[in-house]
Amino acid sequence: MVRLCALVGPRQEGERCLETPFDAISACTAEFECMGRDGYCARACTPGQPGTCSEGFFCADVKPKASCLPTCEKRGCPQGERCIPFAEGTSICASIYGPNCLDTPCPDGRKCEVISHSEFPGKVWAECIQRCSDTNPTCGEGQVCDGYRCLQACDPNGPNPCAEGFHCDRRTQKLPWSCQPDYWRGP
Repeated sequence: MVRLCALVGPRQEGERCLETPFDAISACTAEFECMGRDGYCARACTPGQPGTCSEGFFCADVKPKASCLPTCEKRGCPQGERCIPFAEGTSICASIYGPNCLDTPCPDGRKCEVISHSEFPGKVWAECIQRCSDTNPTCGEGQVCDGYRCLQACDPNGPNPCAEGFHCDRRTQKLPWSCQPDYWRGP
């Protein structure tokens, strides 16, 4: 077992966090640990023992120890938000930016990807992923190949074609300008 000093931050129970945060903003308050595959501030619990987790949480048998992870399945969400499922049975209330591919399947067999970020609680970004590469850079009209996925093209000096929750940016100087989710800020 290795012991590490951990940053103490502002994240409360059920909020997204980073297990090994780079700065305090993505860390949990002192009474919680970052647990689960997707990273939520959580307290320890005992599986099968009723009442060990507060309302809106369930006792998940995750490694390295069982923890109270968030769920909105029973209590529902405020108006304008929906209950978004994630790994290990967790779910959070959030607004969706991008195509709501949870309710409407992606066209042409594309994969629906939903991402949440610790710095943007209550928001998720959805995309219908169309793969591309340097050897197969084919994307739809108005799109560019950004690494391994087709994204909406944009011009930082022109009109903004990016949907709400997205901005015109590029991940490196070598990649084209494209509509990037607000949780990502370029170099």
